[in-house]
Amino acid sequence: MGITTSGQMIGRAFGPRVRLVLFFVFTWLGIALLLAFLLNEGRREAERKAPADALAVSSLLEARLAAAMRRLQGTLEHLAASLPKDSFNLAAVGSYRDAVVSELGLFSGQFPEVSGFRVIDSAGGLLYAFGRTQLPVAFSDLGAQPGKNGSSFYFSEVIVEKQSGRSFLFVIQPVSSAQGERLGFVVAQLDLDVLSRIFETINLGSQGVVAIWRADDGRLVLQRPAQPAQVNRALENNPLQRRVQSGEMQGTMRLPGMQDGVERVYAFQRISEYPLYVASGLAVVDYLAEWRKTAGVAAISALLLFLSLSLVLIRLLRAENEEALTARKLAESEARYRLLAENSHDVIWTLDIPSRRYTYVSASVTDMSGYLPEELVGQSIEARLTPESAARLARDIDQRLRRIAAGDKTAGVVVSELEQVCKDGDVISTEVVSSYLQDADGVAHTILGITRNVSERKAAELALRETNRQLHARIEEIGRLQTALQELAVRDSLTGMYNRRYLDETLEREVSRARREGNPLSLVMLDIDHFKRVNDTYGHQVGDEALRMLANTLLADIRTEDVACRYGGEEFLILLPNMPLETAMQRAEAWREAIEGLSVTLGNFPITFTISLGVAAYPEHGKTPDDLTRCVDQALYRAKHGGRNQICVFSA
Repeated sequence: MGITTSGQMIGRAFGPRVRLVLFFVFTWLGIALLLAFLLNEGRREAERKAPADALAVSSLLEARLAAAMRRLQGTLEHLAASLPKDSFNLAAVGSYRDAVVSELGLFSGQFPEVSGFRVIDSAGGLLYAFGRTQLPVAFSDLGAQPGKNGSSFYFSEVIVEKQSGRSFLFVIQPVSSAQGERLGFVVAQLDLDVLSRIFETINLGSQGVVAIWRADDGRLVLQRPAQPAQVNRALENNPLQRRVQSGEMQGTMRLPGMQDGVERVYAFQRISEYPLYVASGLAVVDYLAEWRKTAGVAAISALLLFLSLSLVLIRLLRAENEEALTARKLAESEARYRLLAENSHDVIWTLDIPSRRYTYVSASVTDMSGYLPEELVGQSIEARLTPESAARLARDIDQRLRRIAAGDKTAGVVVSELEQVCKDGDVISTEVVSSYLQDADGVAHTILGITRNVSERKAAELALRETNRQLHARIEEIGRLQTALQELAVRDSLTGMYNRRYLDETLEREVSRARREGNPLSLVMLDIDHFKRVNDTYGHQVGDEALRMLANTLLADIRTEDVACRYGGEEFLILLPNMPLETAMQRAEAWREAIEGLSVTLGNFPITFTISLGVAAYPEHGKTPDDLTRCVDQALYRAKHGGRNQICVFSA
């Protein structure tokens, strides 16, 4: 008896509902634990793989850079050994120049990353050069110490060319006589921008870094993404540098970036026997990105599974109560609709279609129109409407009945706005929802309607439309003001010409278009001769008037596509798209002659002035905006220092 009672208690304790809940809980927990295990293994695998990937990138770059350095070292050593010793004598430079320059040019073509070779005497003076050699070699670089491997082959610090922003590294090979006397140096100018293209082939993620550092003092040579301010600087307490200086040739470590604080897995690799090493860093956020996506998908999948199982569980648990719940809701619904009909602010009514008379009107009609329900029952619906609304309603009822008879199921419900007359004579706007109730044969005999007073809403809509109209007018005015402000932002206030900011944007765009379409592009830069003398002698008002006259003369003689800008002070620059160099020179000469014939009147005394002009063209003189502006500026410089009031074309 006791055992039977206990079994019944356990059965009640673990009935169907409890067993179903427990099955759901254990199923979901099992799946969640499995997903957590798999995700943890995936993260650990990504963490194990990151150092190997970073080291593989460093090793690949080291192999390519070491091969290039060995070839370059062999070339410099060959040049140092093959050049005649007498060629380092300044008096003999003329007789050796052609042969030595030819020899330098022969080797220059073998190195795309080398922009020039030069031969320098022991005092740092240039003897022979081939290629790009505008940058000077600092005498401190010539006194650098050779590497630990015993070779006299060594490197300078990084030099940045101010005009182009390009970075260079001098690779230096001393040359000595048979007696050990230092005769001079053979120098290769390594273009780091070309060398950095190797980095562009490596995908290290959005926050990955790769750099070349000096192994001797830890100074930065090259980095991508670029950090120009850090070049030639050594990071304090650099863990990678300490390991390199301790003698390690390669290694990996994980630490926050010393420049940006981004946590990365770094790998370093010494570049053969040279005093350089390459370091690459994989950001933790990058190499875990795929894992995070997988984790997100897994979490969403687990959540969807949980929700699906929960939905099934809920439906099963509620299945036994569904019939009672439905009955209870039906009773509540009937009571709710009775309450709605008797207490709604909207008027609920029915209309007999053949007679067009009310058969029922709810009590809320009194609050809306002042009539009692019994005063309206039996009356025609048109009697309580304005003549215009009554005529419109009659036409609509006839049209709806024809559509229903034709089988149009969408004609059974209509929403309309009607003007109704109250008992006190006031007219109110109402919104009427009419439902045509059909019998078993599809014939409509009754209309069930709901009428709502929308007078306040109509007034609010009218006010809102007026507000919107005023707002749109203000927005249009603001748009016109913004357009005017944008025009002022790119215009020079004195001359009305475009300013330098607009020129920088336009020149970049026009050079790109000329490069893409293969069209010519010319630039003319001009400057008022002795403009400071005009200001100092006659005053700034005369100087300003001269600038305005010059601007008006230029603006009157340019094409629609030309861009005339005040470049700064008394300098002007005209951008001439689709115009070859010869035509640009003719235009410049016409401007020069026109300005020469102008004069500014000071009292009864006419003041004349002249201009000097420089001309440069794409692609003859430059292929980038910076190159073109530099060339046209140099051409103007030559025109001013060659006598002024003339035109000069850029020449190298």
